[in-house]
Amino acid sequence: MSATAHQREKSPLLGSDHQSGSYSRDDKEVNSVQGVEAGSSKASTGAAAEKDGAEGTNGTEPEEPFSIRALSNRKKYTMVMMALANLFTGCGFSLIAPFFPQEASKKGVSTTVTGIIFSVFEFVIFITSPVYGNFLTRIGPKFMFLSGTMVGGTCAILFGLLDKCPPGTPFIVMCFLCRCIEALGLSAYVTASFAIISNEFPKHIATVFGILETANGIGLMLGPAVGGGLYELGGYGVPFFVIGTLIILNGLFLSKFLPPPQNFFQKRKGSVFGLLRSPMVLIAIVTILAGACGIAFLDPTLAKHLDKFKLSTGLVGLVFVVVPGLYGITAPLWGYISDSKNIQAPLLILGNLVCGVGYLFVGPAPFLPFIPFELWSVILGLVFVGFCIGCAVVPTMKCLVIGAQEIGFEDNLDTYGIVSGLFNSLFCLGAFVGPTLGSTAVEQLGFDWAAVIVSCIHFAAMICVVIYFTLRRIRRKADNGPEAVSHYTSLPIDENDRQALLDPEVVLSHGSLSSVSSRSHNENVDRRRSNPTFMRSVSHPSV
Repeated sequence: MSATAHQREKSPLLGSDHQSGSYSRDDKEVNSVQGVEAGSSKASTGAAAEKDGAEGTNGTEPEEPFSIRALSNRKKYTMVMMALANLFTGCGFSLIAPFFPQEASKKGVSTTVTGIIFSVFEFVIFITSPVYGNFLTRIGPKFMFLSGTMVGGTCAILFGLLDKCPPGTPFIVMCFLCRCIEALGLSAYVTASFAIISNEFPKHIATVFGILETANGIGLMLGPAVGGGLYELGGYGVPFFVIGTLIILNGLFLSKFLPPPQNFFQKRKGSVFGLLRSPMVLIAIVTILAGACGIAFLDPTLAKHLDKFKLSTGLVGLVFVVVPGLYGITAPLWGYISDSKNIQAPLLILGNLVCGVGYLFVGPAPFLPFIPFELWSVILGLVFVGFCIGCAVVPTMKCLVIGAQEIGFEDNLDTYGIVSGLFNSLFCLGAFVGPTLGSTAVEQLGFDWAAVIVSCIHFAAMICVVIYFTLRRIRRKADNGPEAVSHYTSLPIDENDRQALLDPEVVLSHGSLSSVSSRSHNENVDRRRSNPTFMRSVSHPSV
């Protein structure tokens, strides 16, 4: 057992799921090579170890169904409190929408500057999330989470005191300072939370991630209503005092269930830029950006698009709830399907396709005259987007993890931190770019053509996914034979196929294990030792 595996077994953060049979893939690969060198009996043992590794957490068989009842009490509390943390994050971001623009105008702030105050929150998270993810194991997940909640909650409370600030430049500067520092804190604890759930629930990453996304979506929906109600009840400061206090209390309570792991003070073996070497990571990036841009595009543009229907403010608010509401409801479903069926590629294709069609209805597209500009068609398009945006976004978290492991990243907390930082950064980049470019496109081209542009972004993402996974399937078939493609959930068991796992070229050229010379066999073992990522490349064919 390697030192890394020994540390993972001792880590209290990893829980019972990691404490049995918790040695690393590299250990399995070394055991496999040693078995081949020792003789045929040990070769069988090594192949069995390889099969176990390929069918493990990110292997070729569908994962065990997720069951809350099967979790320990600590893991249940951890998941609930993580969900509450994401709910408060969404609520803290959106609660200023109903009243802050009016308060800012009283202080002499222009509409443009007010919009920048809104969007700078996402921009700061985009910049800082990869940094936090890169240094997660140096700082420690528990400390990063707790300090992030303290900073974010405190700045939220301070933002509630800005109505006492002099108008003009002092007010603007203080708004930017509070908003940026609050974003620094929330970025830290959201990045840490994604890494922690990946480490705590390695077999159900997409499922638990979907639950956290549901909580965040609920927070985004409740934020304006809660903020407006508390503003009417007690004035400008009350919404910020309440949400800031809840964020701090939730962080303090959750810290009781997060004992520090034994192995996080380790030398980093990768970076967020290293992830970009993986084609699967690049495909996931395209899909994340498309989904985030699409969701955020509607925020500053949909209300004016609905003016033709002369709806009341309350009804307009209900229309705004359609996309985030359906996204929040369906995100756990898509996560469960991604984990239990292990079919990331079909989900990404379906999600982008349906979202692209949905925006053609929302516009509606000028070149589709059979789609009328009626309220029902707009709502139908929003339903399409809300129902399938989670299908396009939620599986990407697992794709990022698989892509990282395929290029040599270890299956540990360090990798999860880098991956979660990248995801959080990309989603916030899309949420920043979507409203900015969307508003410009609406002013220059009109809402209908702007919606067509968003639709084309989703279609382009879908095409990229289709091309990549088609080429991946063809290459796997060429490397491993038709059986490796047709039988996704099992590894070959005969002697020749076991040898093919070590070196497919040897089997293709010689036909059987017995015809391999001693010299070529030794060269094969040496080549396998020098290429430890080979098994990772055959560990995820069902993606």
